[in-house]
Amino acid sequence: MKKLQNVARPLFLCLVIAMVFGIYAVRLMQWQLVEGETFLNLSDSSTSSFIKLTAARGEILDSEGNALAANRTAYQIAFKRTEVDMDTINDTILALVQLLEERDEKWIDNLPIDLKEDGTYEFRADSDSEISYMKSASMLNVNDYATADQCMAQFVEMFQCQGYTKEEQRAIISVRYNMVKNQFGYYTPYLFADDVSSDTMQIISEKSLELPGVYVQVGTVREYTDGSLAPHIIGQTGYLSQEQYDQLKEDGRLYSADNLSGYTYDDVIGKSGIESVFESDLRGTYGKEELSIDSNGEVAQDEVTVQPEAGNTVWLTLNSRIQKVANASLAKNVKASAEAGQLSANDKWYGQDCVAGAAIMVDVETGGILCASTFPTYDINEYLTNAKYNQKINEDETNPMVNRAFSGQFTPGSTFKPLVASAALQEGVLTEDTTIHCSGVYDYFADTGFTLGCMGTHGSINVITALERSCNVFFCETGRRLGIEKIDAYGTLFGLGEPSGVEVSEGNGLLANPTDYEKNHGSSWTSGITVQASIGQSDNSFTPVQLASYITTIANDGVRIRLHLEDKITDYTGEEVIEQIGREELNHCGVDLENLQIVQEGLRAVCASSDGTGRSLADYGIAVAGKTGTAENPSHSDNELFVGYAPYDDPQIAIVVVIEYGDKATYSMNVVRDLLDAYFYGAYVDEDGNIQVPSATTQQEKTDE
Repeated sequence: MKKLQNVARPLFLCLVIAMVFGIYAVRLMQWQLVEGETFLNLSDSSTSSFIKLTAARGEILDSEGNALAANRTAYQIAFKRTEVDMDTINDTILALVQLLEERDEKWIDNLPIDLKEDGTYEFRADSDSEISYMKSASMLNVNDYATADQCMAQFVEMFQCQGYTKEEQRAIISVRYNMVKNQFGYYTPYLFADDVSSDTMQIISEKSLELPGVYVQVGTVREYTDGSLAPHIIGQTGYLSQEQYDQLKEDGRLYSADNLSGYTYDDVIGKSGIESVFESDLRGTYGKEELSIDSNGEVAQDEVTVQPEAGNTVWLTLNSRIQKVANASLAKNVKASAEAGQLSANDKWYGQDCVAGAAIMVDVETGGILCASTFPTYDINEYLTNAKYNQKINEDETNPMVNRAFSGQFTPGSTFKPLVASAALQEGVLTEDTTIHCSGVYDYFADTGFTLGCMGTHGSINVITALERSCNVFFCETGRRLGIEKIDAYGTLFGLGEPSGVEVSEGNGLLANPTDYEKNHGSSWTSGITVQASIGQSDNSFTPVQLASYITTIANDGVRIRLHLEDKITDYTGEEVIEQIGREELNHCGVDLENLQIVQEGLRAVCASSDGTGRSLADYGIAVAGKTGTAENPSHSDNELFVGYAPYDDPQIAIVVVIEYGDKATYSMNVVRDLLDAYFYGAYVDEDGNIQVPSATTQQEKTDE
């Protein structure tokens, strides 16, 4: 029995082994005989990957659906690796560069090295990160101190550019440098030019045999419908910088099969303004085209597995018609102020130095900004396409690139007085019946040699009359009694020196206070400085958008709301609303309604009374409330300001106008009237750039309504 067991065990193991080999043999026959052709094809296919399919960027529209930033169909030139002859690629690149330059067409040139007239190379200014990358182990792997000439010598060896002129070498190297950075390969075409004319497209198509691997595709480019309408707000797009790419890489936001919304090196991104702030909404999601290349370099399989998804559309609160009126009116009145000032025969400043201004209109109910104009301005389309214009704008000493409406900081002058009045009434320092005597000079500190003049001799007046006539003496004394701590506390609640809430960049502003004063001036705060601050001088300095927040708060009976540019976000078609922005209340100013109504009555008197500083609006068809301001500048003409709202009894809009170094209130009030005409009477800018208002009959009908 034991002997039988010794024989059975090896026999069983042999049978098991035979069965296993039998299974393998059958499977091998199936692979070779039945499925042999399929696996032969698979073995011939060396790699498989995918190509990104570009998605359209979302558009930016105004409140009425007019395009501010749109997509235009364009012809693009690209290289396809499967068809490129690498032995002749330098000649192909050179022929393509020469063709485009002969036709005055642009190609993508990001090499941070330029050829000088003396035949030597130099690094491009403001390209430190690009130069650092170029020298790094990812590209040339040279020392940090390597010169531009040394880098180019390395490139000549790397890309085998010997035998070409220096101009030709630089062109070839620029393209091949970008190819390497963009990982040009079978699955990554290289974009050579993103916007060429139809004639150039036709020529390239006809020369396809002479330009192996070069093809023309249809894409989209960003287009700003009116490049000078609101360039500071809309902003611009551009190719990723090295810093942006590195940051996206660090954040895990690069494009891959698992992240179709990620970025590639040749991607376009929002660089400034709304384009940047709403990048995640405007940017679409790439599609995916799966591709297999066989061992001969031929496409074995090509299938779109994920369709691209367009970005969302951003609707703004801006009204293009009103914005155009604001732009035209500011330009006209700034220039008029300068021309009038030049007539002066002495050395005093009378507006001849006036070169700038800003104007804002806000929807009082929602906080939506209907217009935000700044002058001087620029044309974003010209800036992006015209090198000479670009240089001119950057060298312009009037700084047209600065958004004065949101970032410019101005001494508020008498427009600060309604705040002081509100705080004093609330704190019991004043009542509606309190009177203060104005002799034409504020002499409370006369024994120290410090006095302040007034614009008139007003006698004993109350707060409403003091606002109407903008009496310095009244508000100097009110401010002294109130104290800087309480002025500052209420100033903050009204939004002065505080962020307004707008989505794009805005300035900080400064509400004068002892702490910052001591830090900035190296001396202690005094009561004399308090009275200066009370009439909008001292260190008080606010942005027009902060002044807009302040006057909107008064118009809203003390409720401060967030100012904003975004109205809503929809899908690309505009049919599905994804996000709707409404009224957002930030805080209450802390002043009771009965006290605010006294201030509001004073603001109405400013624009309605024959003695009011805003009396040029007394005959306007809509009741306007507001406050004028003149802010002194030691080495320039005075700034002229206006803050106000209309209609007085049912506020719909708030307006702020600043004419920098404007000297006379005439010009700021002209802009105010034009803005009122735009909102209430449909004023518009005609083809010749002139502001037109519908007939007086139409105006009267609107007033009667």
